[in-house]
Amino acid sequence: MLKRYLKNPIVAPDPGSKLYSKKVYNAAIIKHNDLYYMFFRGVGEDWISRIFLATSNNGLDFDITQQPVIFPETAWESNGCEDPRITKIENKFWLTYTAYDGTTARSAIASSDDLHTWVKHGCVFPELAYPQREDLPAEWHKSAALFPEKSKDSFLLLFGDNHIWSATSDNLINWTPSLKPLLSAREGLFDSAYVEMGPPPIKTDHGWLVLYHGIDTFTSGRTYSLGAALFDINDPLQLIWRGRTPILKPTEVYERVGLIDLVPGGYASLKNMTDADINKLADEHELPMAVFCCGAVKEENLIRIYYGAGDTRICTATIDLDSILASY
Repeated sequence: MLKRYLKNPIVAPDPGSKLYSKKVYNAAIIKHNDLYYMFFRGVGEDWISRIFLATSNNGLDFDITQQPVIFPETAWESNGCEDPRITKIENKFWLTYTAYDGTTARSAIASSDDLHTWVKHGCVFPELAYPQREDLPAEWHKSAALFPEKSKDSFLLLFGDNHIWSATSDNLINWTPSLKPLLSAREGLFDSAYVEMGPPPIKTDHGWLVLYHGIDTFTSGRTYSLGAALFDINDPLQLIWRGRTPILKPTEVYERVGLIDLVPGGYASLKNMTDADINKLADEHELPMAVFCCGAVKEENLIRIYYGAGDTRICTATIDLDSILASY
């Protein structure tokens, strides 16, 4: 349903950079004063994720700031700062990201007045009292994305993988998570194994558009696709529609083959894999396939998404709202 940019990918790993020579992916995006600001996850020679800033006048050709703007500084993010999402709320910018210590992933939040200098506010849920994923530690929580405005005097965010949950706050720093998921897997569809939150919700005339990731299986050959759901404009936690088919799934070579995080053995295996090893896994249908979107901008009736392709490069595509909501 999406129209891919013909010159994809728009950002690729740079062999000349020690900090993002291996992988660039999962970019947040915001348009401010006619300039596009992209915050992307880069992985270099030490296989630690950091978040970099790139800017563009047209949303297609980006200039990259060589030093990261968000990087590991504490023990609970020592193995990487990953998968940012960005939202402007009133006069301040808020960036959520996943902090990973090598064992547990936790959502973290930072703020900025100028999109260049960031103040970290720590973990979104310092003490999570119940597990968000049944097979992982109770402290595991990731993929947080903020609504750009209050609802009923509270700030809102959606977060989670396996299920998508909500949380409320009165100050954007201290959050209270819900006990009931908003979205879960659906048997027999593209999101039959589990779901994961995508970019920040987008306000439309029809309601709040939520893009999310649907995963089809728990096997090694799993596929990450991009789905869509609509929530009530006045009650953002009330689901009113959910698409039964994905709006984007990995079909292009640059989306299907790459240094996928979820290969058997994870990063430890990726470090020693050659291109021939990756291609062999793909040929044997043992390589996970992924399009993963952390950023989208609405321009009139058009949605432009920015997505990680094969966990290795950044691409973009567009779709009009009417196409997304055709079955609504």
